[in-house]
Amino acid sequence: MKKSTPYLLLLPALIFTFFVLGYPLIQNLVNSFREVSLIRGSGGWTGLKNYAGVVEDPLFWLSFRNTLVYAVSGTVISVLVGLGCAVLLNERVGRITDIAGFLFTIPWVLSPVVAGFAWKWLLNDRFGIINYWLIQAGLVKEGITWLGDPHTALAGVIVARVWQFFPFAMVMILACLQTIPDEEYEAASVDGAGPLKKFMYITLPHLRSVGAVMLLLGVIWSFNDFNMVFVMTRGGPINSSMVLPVLVREYSFVHFDLGKGSALSVMVFVMLVSLSALYLRVLAEREHV
Repeated sequence: MKKSTPYLLLLPALIFTFFVLGYPLIQNLVNSFREVSLIRGSGGWTGLKNYAGVVEDPLFWLSFRNTLVYAVSGTVISVLVGLGCAVLLNERVGRITDIAGFLFTIPWVLSPVVAGFAWKWLLNDRFGIINYWLIQAGLVKEGITWLGDPHTALAGVIVARVWQFFPFAMVMILACLQTIPDEEYEAASVDGAGPLKKFMYITLPHLRSVGAVMLLLGVIWSFNDFNMVFVMTRGGPINSSMVLPVLVREYSFVHFDLGKGSALSVMVFVMLVSLSALYLRVLAEREHV
């Protein structure tokens, strides 16, 4: 009886988890093999027809490319910006460093929806502060439609993503910087190494593992990011910023094809599981270093 007590205590939580997570996942998988429409209702089994329809859709490949660009470039830039800020904060220049560290972490604690609306206002072509500064500096004569131009919409969303993610990378890298022994820098100074060589041959090797973890984790989070893109552009204009999570919504609730939307969501789930497995492998290797 004593051995089964812990499992009985966990049973309510397990049941709740199944109905909140397990059942929707199973139902979504079933729907991906059926013809399900919000207008016509449920139909029969279609096999792999929904998956084939997704793969044959040119919008899927455009969204897949946009998702890769958004996830990879946004994460790489965020890690680089976070690295620069972490190096500056690690110098500990009085109270200014503490204030700057606090200000830098503000974007990370904001909801992606709030951050998306904030950047949508900042990049507005008529009353956005970004265009105001550019006009005042004489760089442009009139406001640029950052989010209304197919050539700049995705870049605008990436900037917002970088602004929100770099504080997390900064904190993680800063924590790693503070574990580097001062003796290594002192020995390098004795050998005549300058700041650049110290950074290249001491700092970066110590940051290799945490950098790999940050890159993988950032790509996973960005790959599944719906809120930022939907709030700022809804995938437009002309699908120029359409990403896979937003395309799932388009299939399901705009075209009312739940079967196709479920198939795409399963494909995204498989991609994320693969990235997560790679992340866990890198994390395990880091722990054994």
